[in-house]
Amino acid sequence: MTGRPLFGKRDIWLLAGLLVLAGLAYAVTAPCGPGAAPARAQISVDGHVVQTVSLLEDGEVALEGNPRVRFAVRSGAVAFIESDCPDQICVRTGALSRTGQMAVCLPNRASLAVVGPGPDEWDAVAN
Repeated sequence: MTGRPLFGKRDIWLLAGLLVLAGLAYAVTAPCGPGAAPARAQISVDGHVVQTVSLLEDGEVALEGNPRVRFAVRSGAVAFIESDCPDQICVRTGALSRTGQMAVCLPNRASLAVVGPGPDEWDAVAN
């Protein structure tokens, strides 16, 4: 063995540069915000979207055409908070915050779904 150190100054600078580049690549491609919650929820009746609600603004919304069905947005999540249906399954479903989650009120033919990026914002399509 020679008296040469395992890592020289150039090796350390190269490693530091690679770590900086990796950090920048992660910062550019990482989702924004804590948990990267989707920005909207869709309210549908009979399979047709009647309202789109932002998950970034807290508030309450009534179903168009049936004010006895209400939704609440709080802290990036949305939920049925009131319904005139007999079983209240939609209300008991709780808060939805992740893309793909859905709650349905069958008697009122209403559904609530958390949706992700729109068709123009997709970054990949798989067959």
